[in-house]
Amino acid sequence: MSVEIPEIREIQEGQITTVVAEDLEIKGTIRFKSSVMLKGVFEGEIFSEGLLVIGSTARVTATINTKTLISHGSLTGNVTASEQIVLKNTATHIGDLNSPFIMIENGAVFNGSCVMERNSFPAASVSPAETVDYSTQPEPAVEEQEESYTSEDEYESSEQ
Repeated sequence: MSVEIPEIREIQEGQITTVVAEDLEIKGTIRFKSSVMLKGVFEGEIFSEGLLVIGSTARVTATINTKTLISHGSLTGNVTASEQIVLKNTATHIGDLNSPFIMIENGAVFNGSCVMERNSFPAASVSPAETVDYSTQPEPAVEEQEESYTSEDEYESSEQ
């Protein structure tokens, strides 16, 4: 049983149906079916059946429900994507992510939680009795070891 991960190719701006320019500031609700790239400032809600691209200059504060999200910019808010979420190396995201596939590139900043549930594979269930509350667990004992060295050891390590 293998899981087919959706392939995300680099999207060129010319391939996007609608581009919201850098000098626009919008508040409200956006609904679309194809693809939109936000390059300006947006605050509100986004509902999409297609691709949402957050450009590197975008500053978005929104609750988002989409098929696929690719973020290069600053995004604050919870995101639910039915297919995939990609946080590129320039992305900053504050909020929760919910999608079957989530990719966070090295360099991206993410502060929130992730939920990755795939309909074709039942999630492992843990009963409340099996849940471990780590905040109440005692800290493991740490054994202290004495380190000894001679002045020759110190002299050799400082020369390296």
